[in-house]
Amino acid sequence: MRLFLIPISARRTLIYGQRLNKITHAQPSLADKASTRASQLWLKWESAEKGWQKRVTEYGNKLFNRIPFEEWGLKSIPPLSARRQADEIAGAKIEVVYPPSIISSSSVAGLLSRLSTERNAVHRKRLIWSLIGMPISAPFALVPVIPNLPFFYLAYRAFSHWKALEGAKHLGFLAANGMFQPVPSAALDEVYTRHRKAVTIDARALKAMTSVEWTTTDAAEVIKKARKQGPPVAEEEDVLLLREQDAQDIAQVVDVPALVVECERACRQVAAQMQLQAEQESQTIRVDKANESAEKKKL
Repeated sequence: MRLFLIPISARRTLIYGQRLNKITHAQPSLADKASTRASQLWLKWESAEKGWQKRVTEYGNKLFNRIPFEEWGLKSIPPLSARRQADEIAGAKIEVVYPPSIISSSSVAGLLSRLSTERNAVHRKRLIWSLIGMPISAPFALVPVIPNLPFFYLAYRAFSHWKALEGAKHLGFLAANGMFQPVPSAALDEVYTRHRKAVTIDARALKAMTSVEWTTTDAAEVIKKARKQGPPVAEEEDVLLLREQDAQDIAQVVDVPALVVECERACRQVAAQMQLQAEQESQTIRVDKANESAEKKKL
C-alpha cells in the first residue's frame, strides 16, 4: 500500500490509500461477496436506458457525491487484518507521498494521527443509527416490484462507516508505530505552484479592473499556515490550495487515475463549505451592523 496526502485547503487534507498488491484470500469474506454483488447490480442498473432502475442510480449517485470526502479517503485504506499487520511489521515501511511546499516532513506523523481520529466519533454514531434503522425499514420489503431501497441504503451506509472506521484504525496503527516513510513529491509541488500562479494572475486582473485598492492573502503566507496542518484555528483564514480542474493533473503526476474523482469531490465539497461559511459570516456582520445602528438610534 502507498498513501497520498493531498492538501485541498489550508486546513483540509485528502488522504488516499493505493493498494499495490491486493492480498488474495482462498475464501472471500461475506462482506467481500456482498460488496461485489452490489457493485455488479448497480452497474447493471446504470447501464439501463430508462426505467426506475436508471432513476434510482441517478439519485443514488447524487447521494454518494454528498458523502464527505474524508470518509471516501479512509475507505480507500484497507482494514487492518492480522495477516496484513504481520506483513507490515515484517516488511518495509509504507510510503506517504506529499507536496513538500505544503506539508513539512516533520508534520506528516501528526497529520496522519489527526486524520486517523478526527472523524471516528461521527462514523461510530452514524454506524449505530444506520444499524438501528435497518430493521425499522425492513417492512418496506413487502412493497411489490420495487426493492427495499431504504433498507439497502442504510445497509450501505453502515458498511461505509464501518470501512471508514477500519481504515482509520489501520492509519492510526501506522502513525503510532512510525511504520511510514515520508516521500516528498516535486511533481505534486508543480501542480500547487501552477495553482498559486493562477490565483496571483486572477488577483492582478481583478485589481486592474477596479478603481479601489484590492488585496488578497499572500500565497507564501497561505503555504506557511498550511504547513502547520494542525486543528483549525479561528484566527487563520482557510484558503483553497487546489481547484477542481487541478484533479486531473494531480492524478497524472502520481499515476493514480482513481485520484481524479477523489480530488474533484474534495475540491467541490470544500469550496461549497467555504462559500457557505463566508455567506454566514457576511450575514452575521450585516445583522450586527443593523443591531448596532438600531442601538445608536435609540440613544
